[in-house]
Amino acid sequence: MPYQLAALLAAAAWACSSLIAAEPVRRLGGPRFCRLRMLYVCGMLLFLATVNGGWSTLDRGDFGLVALSGLVGLLLGDLALFTAMARIGPRRTSVVFTSNAPLAAVGGLLLFDESFTPLALAGAVLTIVGIALAVNYGSRSGTHSDVFERVEGSLVGGAAWAGVGALGQALGALAAKPVLEGGADTLAVAATRAVIATVALWILARPGDRLARSTGYSPLVPGDHLRLATSAFIAMVVGMTLLLWALGHGDTGVTTILSATTPVILLPMLWVRLRQAPAPGAWLGAILTVVGTGLLL
Repeated sequence: MPYQLAALLAAAAWACSSLIAAEPVRRLGGPRFCRLRMLYVCGMLLFLATVNGGWSTLDRGDFGLVALSGLVGLLLGDLALFTAMARIGPRRTSVVFTSNAPLAAVGGLLLFDESFTPLALAGAVLTIVGIALAVNYGSRSGTHSDVFERVEGSLVGGAAWAGVGALGQALGALAAKPVLEGGADTLAVAATRAVIATVALWILARPGDRLARSTGYSPLVPGDHLRLATSAFIAMVVGMTLLLWALGHGDTGVTTILSATTPVILLPMLWVRLRQAPAPGAWLGAILTVVGTGLLL
């Protein structure tokens, strides 16, 4: 499978997961939702990595980078991402979170001597502009009381959390890339990252809740565990594993830019969910993203 396709499939997985997570993350709070979901992620990835038999591909020397990737990419990145989503919803969170793509692309250029051809550079610019347009104009007036659009607290504060999440995601991807390029099994790397991040999340539960100003005391309701498990499987077991595989087999910049198309993929899903067509500006952004993606493939 081409690494570009893996990155796009990861973006689609995250779009599906955003719809599943939007309601419970509002009710439970970002930190608590993240902690509970990661328990399912650990169980699934440990099982799959063991069945796949890839543990022997991890060297002791890889542990430092994998741990850094888990702590920065999952502990910091996911915690900040879900805190932002609980405050400003998935669409607004996405517009800031997609900044992880250019951040990781610059990191790839500086750290791994990667480069863009003129055609690929044009595709990257079109894709990023298209994503920004699609998210900025993705909602018409009248939907802002919906669980997907409602702002709780400060819009600037929520955007800041999304920015922290984007930085964590970019740094986590850059830290994992050398290990994956060295031949380490993708599932073993994903499982190790998940376990490290989950242990840290639970150790830092109280400070994390205070920092995010999240009470997280709303009781779980019937169906929450199914949503948590489904979101864990789609976003982390499928989506994040595909992203890690793409990072190990392709350019960091192209991979992260293609995986940042989640907001554009989310547009038709929100259209079906809210029964309201996106604004014309969103369609323009979607068209630019499709053209840019075509140049990157």
